[in-house]
Amino acid sequence: MWIKHGLIILSLVFLILVILSLRGIQTSSLDDEAVTRDPSTLRLESRFAQDDLMVRLLRSSEDSLAMTEIKQIFHIPLPDEVRGFYWTASTAGSPRADELRTYMNESGLNTVVIDLKMDNGEIAFVPNNETLRVYQQAQPAIADLDALLSKLFSDKIYRIARIAVMRDGIFGRVHPEFALKQTNGTFWLDKIGSIWVDPSAPEVAEYAIALAREAYARGFDEVQFDYVRFASDGSLQSIVYPIYVQKESMVFVMQNFFKTVGNAMRQDNIPISFDLFGMTFWSFDDFSIGQRLIDVLPYADFVSPMVYPSHYVDGFKGYANPAEFPYEIVKLTLDEGTRLIHGFFAGSDAQLQKRWRPWLQDFDIGAIYTSDKIEAQIKAARDAGGSGWILWNARNVYEQAEY
Repeated sequence: MWIKHGLIILSLVFLILVILSLRGIQTSSLDDEAVTRDPSTLRLESRFAQDDLMVRLLRSSEDSLAMTEIKQIFHIPLPDEVRGFYWTASTAGSPRADELRTYMNESGLNTVVIDLKMDNGEIAFVPNNETLRVYQQAQPAIADLDALLSKLFSDKIYRIARIAVMRDGIFGRVHPEFALKQTNGTFWLDKIGSIWVDPSAPEVAEYAIALAREAYARGFDEVQFDYVRFASDGSLQSIVYPIYVQKESMVFVMQNFFKTVGNAMRQDNIPISFDLFGMTFWSFDDFSIGQRLIDVLPYADFVSPMVYPSHYVDGFKGYANPAEFPYEIVKLTLDEGTRLIHGFFAGSDAQLQKRWRPWLQDFDIGAIYTSDKIEAQIKAARDAGGSGWILWNARNVYEQAEY
């Protein structure tokens, strides 16, 4: 028996040495690229040139010999055009996920964005990283994340993990020293009753990085960060920040956050994107939330502005009801982002446009969004030179359209 175990251990050691040598070759080529490339340049070719292979060594507590289980995680290459939509964690963990997978295979959609957290911030699956389990949902909405990701992989679906960062009730409750408060010491809540955490706290960025690493190691192909800003609604004047010193600008705080998270992801070779307000494509103003396109772009592979036409004020750029003009609003916004950033970073405008991957409206606010309005937005994204688009419907009920 010991001879058998010894042979197994020798085989594992040999395999690990082979893996490390291969990873060394890959790391060397990436390091060579990093030496010749400024972080803000637009060359992404080597990032997505081939499928990534990650090998995880998991300790088994059930085996008295602590034998090492080796599990291969494969990543789907970035599609030439991302054609995606959004799933809540509840949808992802329900039979409806299979229905939506069928719809994707039949319709030409090739990407899904999946929440890693519930609305209150609880992690919706069981993390392998034990330090993250304190934030885990008691009965995770996604009971078997690995099985879900495996099914999506078999369908050749590009899998994006969505992480809401500053709006996070569970992180705030576990670490009240980082949560926004009222003057009486109770939690500050936004208009829908959500707890927010202080963007200045380094621990907030560290948690986002740890969860992103977990997601990529489990098989997600990209990580998308949302709620990367200061709070924008509710009784803002009553907020007591535990860390943020108001003599510092909100822009400065968010610049540090984007740099910290972006550099960590680049070091680990994890593709990332950030969700931004659509108006960040129109101005260098931070709209009192610290969020600016110019500060995000150096650290993002892709930027996803929320260009929902219904979210623009009546009369915007002469459109009485912007929701009735889906093509015009999306195209104008993406074009304006290109004009705004022109000349600030290396590369052509065409290369810059490939960084745009907008969120598009698939819900009935401001107008009834039938397939023609959805298709008009998609055409606008393509005409603006974007690399893809993602549909948003909070209930994950999507209008059938020609994608």
